[in-house]
Amino acid sequence: MKLIPQSLKVFKQKSIFVKMLFLFNIFILIAILAFGYVSYTQSSSLLVEEVVKSNYKYIEQARDNIDETLTSLDNLSFQISLQSQIRRSLYLSETTWDLDQLLFLDIIKYLKSVKQANTLISDIWIQFYRYPIVLNQESKYNLDYYYEDIYKTGQSTDWTTPSQNHHGLNSIGRFQANSYGISSSVITFARTVPLSEIKPMGALYLNIKTDDFSNRVQGVSDPYPAFIYALDIKGEVVFNSKIRSDQDELINSVKGAITEKVRGINAGNGYLEQTIAGKSYQILFTSSKVNDWKYISVVPTAFITEKANAIRQFTFVTAIICLIGGLILSYFLTNRIYRPINKIIGYINVLGRTPLSSQDNNSKEDELGFIDRIINYVYYENQSLRGSFEKNLPALQQKFLYDLIDGRVSSANVQQLAEEIQLEFNYGSYQVIVFETVDFSLEDKINLRYRDILEIVDGMVSELDDVHLGVRSIRKRNDKIISLLNLDHPNSKPEVIHDFIQKVISFFEQEYSRTFTVGIGNIYSTIDEVPLSYVEALSALQYKIVKGEGSVIFIDEVDKLPESSFSYSIEVEKHIINCVKTGNHVALHQHLQKVWGDNLKQGDITPEIITYLFQALVGTAIRTIYEVLSTTGEIFSESFDLYKEVNQQSRLEDKKEFIEWMFQSISDWIQNKKQGQDNTLFNQIKDYVEKNYHLDLSLTILGENIGLSPSYLSSIFKEVTGMNFVDYINTRRVEQAKMRLQQTQDTVFEISEKAGFTNSNTFIRVFKRHEGITPGQFRQLHTKEDL
Repeated sequence: MKLIPQSLKVFKQKSIFVKMLFLFNIFILIAILAFGYVSYTQSSSLLVEEVVKSNYKYIEQARDNIDETLTSLDNLSFQISLQSQIRRSLYLSETTWDLDQLLFLDIIKYLKSVKQANTLISDIWIQFYRYPIVLNQESKYNLDYYYEDIYKTGQSTDWTTPSQNHHGLNSIGRFQANSYGISSSVITFARTVPLSEIKPMGALYLNIKTDDFSNRVQGVSDPYPAFIYALDIKGEVVFNSKIRSDQDELINSVKGAITEKVRGINAGNGYLEQTIAGKSYQILFTSSKVNDWKYISVVPTAFITEKANAIRQFTFVTAIICLIGGLILSYFLTNRIYRPINKIIGYINVLGRTPLSSQDNNSKEDELGFIDRIINYVYYENQSLRGSFEKNLPALQQKFLYDLIDGRVSSANVQQLAEEIQLEFNYGSYQVIVFETVDFSLEDKINLRYRDILEIVDGMVSELDDVHLGVRSIRKRNDKIISLLNLDHPNSKPEVIHDFIQKVISFFEQEYSRTFTVGIGNIYSTIDEVPLSYVEALSALQYKIVKGEGSVIFIDEVDKLPESSFSYSIEVEKHIINCVKTGNHVALHQHLQKVWGDNLKQGDITPEIITYLFQALVGTAIRTIYEVLSTTGEIFSESFDLYKEVNQQSRLEDKKEFIEWMFQSISDWIQNKKQGQDNTLFNQIKDYVEKNYHLDLSLTILGENIGLSPSYLSSIFKEVTGMNFVDYINTRRVEQAKMRLQQTQDTVFEISEKAGFTNSNTFIRVFKRHEGITPGQFRQLHTKEDL
């Protein structure tokens, strides 16, 4: 109990914490009382409103379930009326109806199959108006006998009077029916048949058990104590949900009075609160969309108010507990905060030190004002340390930025360290840009009036209009400038980063004729993710081999490229080797162009694909050299390394030119070596094949025309041409076919004949072996490329 007097004593001493405690407790008290009052007074009406809304959804769902069933029955009855045997039976005359027994037997079987397929139907029968019989799913009966002995209802119903007008599936009413000795409550539906006649010639009847309809609304009403029932146009109860409790018995006993109230409103849908027999009910009703039924849902108001009272009691108890607990907790928290500050003030008073000369204001200042005055005193007392700190501040900032981009700064201390060294990060997003020199070093003096490059880069921000952007740059070795961008990403202009980069690039190109390649990482929302953006910027720079030096490369352009290998099949390699061996530079160039087109498409290319592809092509060159029994030293020089040379080409175009030069050099060496005795023979073979490739050629015919025996020609042909006779002829024929596929509209059959193939199947097989695709695919592919 001493806490209260002590608190009042401190409060009189103008303690800011005691004032805060007092105001905080008043706020808690007002908030809890306001909440409790609203909850206590409004809970009942809100709960009633919510129950009514929910119950309305349930009754609509119940209506839709029944409407769906009625629609299904209507469709089924319509299909039955269209059945050909039933339509035929309706037109039998009074003199012939008892002669065609097989027709009736078929109808009985059909009705039985309908009943078995639709478990909802308990009875189904057809009554004929032209003659006194009834057909159901079991047999054919005399009209009077059927209604007197087979099917009887508790109510007096005139089944024998024919309907004078057509109607669809109508509800006749609810009956306590006895069918074949089994009694059950059913709802009977009738449809006149056939529709093609002016007057009906019969009627189709369907019985549905009342319990089946009750089951379709029972699941809907389970979440609430709602009693649902349906009325027909006469106000008679068609069916109702099952009686589950005394409460349902009570509602069932007063549903006549409820029905009168609902029918008195004379509306399709509505809601009313009614007191019947001293008890209040929430009543909802809605009308069917497919017939004349009306659905009524009844919920006792007492059920809702019981829950509202429980909520009120719970709210009251909770408010009292929260109020008491809040007061105690707030007092102890405030007391805990005040104690250490009170000790500090006591220590200062014991030492007898009163910083600054604001003694006159001591009587008016509280604890926070006193502490603020102490901090100011310490700050000005240590002015010399402040000057030293300012002098070393740039170096500290550079060191911090180095550590930040390399990920050596703890994420928990980033913001604290940045503030301590006065690095202002005013915005919530960060991005790293790497400027890599192309034709100069950062150690170079770029002009006579040497200016620090980092100052130039950071100063470009001031030339941009209306931007929320800060830039801090550092050097990395002698070839890279790392710029850390701090930007207001959600509210900045999308083009601000592009404008900044272009300002830097344009300035150095125009003023100093210097060029940068720029790699740009992604934007991140926290400062400890800066190393990720830095790594992405370096990754983007690797794509300079694709885009060229002096390009601006965003990581977004390259990090979504497909992770696929290069396309360089064994068949393509064979074609290149053959072209090199035969000296066919045109075909070699075409094959290489196809390799470039398949692998070096803009948008799909990566540095890895370039490296592996060109290494594979160098491997093809070495394989070609081995096949002609030579070495790289013999063709080029002993110290010439093909792999090393192709890797040293920095630009993609340089790599492509080197590969073409390499293959042509090997081909020229092979051709020079073959010149001599084989040169004349090769030219003879080539000339003859060029002129006669479209004819039926063989080694015998070729030998006769160039003056050599077939056996000798067979032994040296591959050595002279680099391939066997059939492949050589087919290669020339395929090349001619490719030209015709691209330049003419001839059919594949016509092209195969002109190219010298015996039939189109052979042509397709050979063409696919040489090119990897069919002639039709080749034509389609090159037609798309032309487009």
